[in-house]
Amino acid sequence: MFIQRNIKPYILELLESFKIVTIAGPRQSGKTTLSKEIAKELGFSYYTMDDETILKAAKDDPITFAKQLAKSPAVIDEIQMAIELVKALKMVVDEENKNGMFLLTGSADLFKMSAINESLAGRMVSVNLFPFSQYEIHHKSENLIDLLFSEEVSDRNFKAISVEEQVEIIVKGGFADVYNKSQRVSSAWFESYIAARIEKDLSLIKRVSQENKSEIFKLLSLLAHNNANLLKYNSLSQHLAIKDMTVKSDIEILEALYLVKRVNPYFTNRGKREVKAPKIHFTDTGLASHLLGIDKEALLLTQREHLGNLVENFIYAELLKHTTYSQKTTKIYHYRDADYEVDFVLEQSNTNIIGIEVKSSTNIKSSELRGLVKLAQNSGELFRGGFVFYMGEHIIPMQKDGYKFLVLPISLLLN
Repeated sequence: MFIQRNIKPYILELLESFKIVTIAGPRQSGKTTLSKEIAKELGFSYYTMDDETILKAAKDDPITFAKQLAKSPAVIDEIQMAIELVKALKMVVDEENKNGMFLLTGSADLFKMSAINESLAGRMVSVNLFPFSQYEIHHKSENLIDLLFSEEVSDRNFKAISVEEQVEIIVKGGFADVYNKSQRVSSAWFESYIAARIEKDLSLIKRVSQENKSEIFKLLSLLAHNNANLLKYNSLSQHLAIKDMTVKSDIEILEALYLVKRVNPYFTNRGKREVKAPKIHFTDTGLASHLLGIDKEALLLTQREHLGNLVENFIYAELLKHTTYSQKTTKIYHYRDADYEVDFVLEQSNTNIIGIEVKSSTNIKSSELRGLVKLAQNSGELFRGGFVFYMGEHIIPMQKDGYKFLVLPISLLLN
């Protein structure tokens, strides 16, 4: 089944204004399919570094290869496999000085790769492509973040689905290769996926030994058990018997491979955001569920704490996907002030914010709005609204301490 990617119009727009556009994201997120679709639509040539002949040509003589490609617009798939080519691309785009020359795809963050020593500032812009969002799966082109900031989300039609169905969707995640597959097949796929990322892709970011690879795999599993919680580097280092700085470095590698994301705290004073403890989230809840070794039945019956964390992670992953094509640049934070906290704060480029709480329950008490109230009080005129996502059936307006909030069913995202 063909699924349209909602970020595509934005990529087409960027190709009109930049010499190089890169689609970056985790492996198997659909970058190749999307780049081929764009290549066919715009008449670009297509080259993939998965082809051994093409890869050898790019590595052996990158300048000649780049000059050949520059004769017409081209897609270069999996550019990180031939990083020698980046310097040559810079040279040819400077010579030609035309927009829309190259569309690249990469399964690692090019700006975090140690092999990159050439600045492509002003020449290249990068967008992220993550596994399917639920809107994409259900062929909806709207943007959730735009709907939340415009307060139009309450007008959406949706069909309420059961808690069991919601949990099943969360456990499945958004990778196309596990879409509509059995739990057994999905488990085998994730096992292979993780092994391939650690065995094949780590060296793209940093030179690592086999011992380092084992250490990073253990860290990834440990992060799954700390999903949606504050990152405590000291605690992680003690569990792994390695230094705090090594833990930080390893997490940066996992981020560069688009497996996890750190979510910084929100402060009206921006200088504080980088120095306080971030929270950790996975980019896909299917991957996180696999690392936990937990299925739908366990989450519903005995692992309620993990269920709460996965539900929060699911909303984060959906929001993250929508930030890639929202009308305004939007960043995601978390909020913590003494005894008050809010799961997510979305800040747009105009500094306006909304707060989002996530609950794995089917009913909401007014006392659960206290964090949103505190956020509203502290952020003043910047605050544009507060929302609570829950596993119930109805959109419910609620008030507390003079502030109005909206309780939204997670089902609203799922059909």
